Amino acid sequence: MRTTKRQSRDDNEEPDIDTMRYDLAEAEAMNMGVSEIIDLLLNGCVGLEETPDIEIKDEWNEIFGDLNDES
Repeated sequence: MRTTKRQSRDDNEEPDIDTMRYDLAEAEAMNMGVSEIIDLLLNGCVGLEETPDIEIKDEWNEIFGDLNDES
């Protein structure tokens, strides 16, 4: 199993917004199949850099929030 940057951080504090963006991108990339990558290359997407901060925080907390509470 590959260790992600999020998993290798040893802080228990909520990360800054740029780190949250990276965590979300990394998690999505780890779960993408070849067909999804092809679709992304053909059609593009709205980048996480363009996603409002509040949406990033909400999504990050939805995906990783419970994981931080277990530490």
